[in-house]
Amino acid sequence: MITYITKNLPGIGGVMRSIPEDFQVKEIPAYEPSGEGEHLFLEITKKQITTQAVISELAHALGIPSNDIGYAGMKDRQAVTTQRISVPAATWPKESIDFSFQVKILGLHNNKIRTGHLKGNHFQIRLRQVSTDWPQLVPPIVEELQQKGFANFYGPQRFGRDGDNAEVGLKALRSGRVFGPKWRKWLIISALQSELFNNWLNRRINDGLFSVALKGDVFGKLPQGGIFYSQNPEDEQPRLDNFEISPLGPIFGYKMFKAKDEALEREKTILDEYSIDLEQFRALKAEGSRRKARLKVENLQVSEADGDPVFSFTLPAGSYASVFMGEFMKNDLTISEAQEDDNEG
Repeated sequence: MITYITKNLPGIGGVMRSIPEDFQVKEIPAYEPSGEGEHLFLEITKKQITTQAVISELAHALGIPSNDIGYAGMKDRQAVTTQRISVPAATWPKESIDFSFQVKILGLHNNKIRTGHLKGNHFQIRLRQVSTDWPQLVPPIVEELQQKGFANFYGPQRFGRDGDNAEVGLKALRSGRVFGPKWRKWLIISALQSELFNNWLNRRINDGLFSVALKGDVFGKLPQGGIFYSQNPEDEQPRLDNFEISPLGPIFGYKMFKAKDEALEREKTILDEYSIDLEQFRALKAEGSRRKARLKVENLQVSEADGDPVFSFTLPAGSYASVFMGEFMKNDLTISEAQEDDNEG
């Protein structure tokens, strides 16, 4: 369960994705093509088709392995999405090809697009079947999010369609073995790590510490930058208030950058409740990392279309639009409602 930052304010309900056009996503690239190189950058706009299906269709048309095609992150199926994909330039035909998606040629570059090669995603989301008083309910939520920040939870789709991937991951961690293909190991272990992170972030919010610097916290600069320990929380607090830095929550693993002092004790409490030792992650080669917990709300605008609210905003790679919209809807978000809103780099 996710604890909303605006939990004391009523939501407007509503439904996402009644039609694909209600959920629009556009990638914010990390860099532009240089104009020369062996890779051709394409801008793909698709609807009701997965990124993997786009890659398969391109590979078949060009007569190349799917692994030769690069992309920064997966995009939703039940949506209108725009993203960049790279293909070997020598394989692109001179004659036009009809695809089930739109293609715009951007230019050449000297490297293939890799997972994570993006700054973030811009969203435009229309909600339907909302409360009739949404024009009065939305502004206080916007104001509180802009003041307090956005809690960077993992969305429910991270945990599988049945919601039990984290439980399976915990059993695998305790046995030290995962049966099946490599992708399955990543899926269930990352689900466990995500559940532990969400647990940590929930406690931080419920204990009134979401925007409070603790001694021993691991901080990261925003929007991107180096990480450091909080030795004197009173020195970090003004930078935290101004969204210059964010606490980095634990993605538990055997090589994770550990917190110290009070912050470390809070993380140990979670591990103790799950009866987990960090060394258990070694057998599954799960190194661990850190994730930004508190983000500034960027480019948020709310407009109206035929009586429905339309939300426009930007999130960094790896953040979930379904979680952000939950602050306004206050629905119990399920995987079926969230669909495939991963949008992770």
